[in-house]
Amino acid sequence: VFIAWNSMIRRCYNNVYQKNYPTYGSCEVCEEWHNFQNFAKWYEENYYEIDGEKMNLDKDILVKHNKIYSPETCIFVPQRINELFTKSNKSRGEYPIGVSYNKWNNALMVYCNIKCKLTYLGKFQLNQVEEAFNTYKIAKEKEIKRIADEYKDKIPQELYDAMYRYEVEIND
Repeated sequence: VFIAWNSMIRRCYNNVYQKNYPTYGSCEVCEEWHNFQNFAKWYEENYYEIDGEKMNLDKDILVKHNKIYSPETCIFVPQRINELFTKSNKSRGEYPIGVSYNKWNNALMVYCNIKCKLTYLGKFQLNQVEEAFNTYKIAKEKEIKRIADEYKDKIPQELYDAMYRYEVEIND
């Protein structure tokens, strides 16, 4: 429990950590959870395990774009599910999520991790950014629902429902 609490505090308030992981720069922990005992009580009431899986404390699947760790916004998720929502802002460049520029053929390429494999979804002209993104969006939302169904009897209903509601946006 202490390791989870300490990691959460570090992500939100350690300048060195935030320099290495800038997405946490504007994150914070609710006042209630600054007290370890309050966090530990919530942890004990909400933590669960799935055989063979590492569990992560997540703050932004239930509430998209959330930056505050709190009892209302956090949930434990298998790392495999958490990784579904990881964004590669550094490697993406100027294009929407799922879309990248390929200089060799001067085109936009669309890829999505499906069933744990990077899957090619198509090649688009440079003026087809929206079409390229929509191809990714459809595939990614379908994959999130597929994984939700795979975990349906193992995860809290609240997490399952959030995964089914999740919408990939062009500015993600």
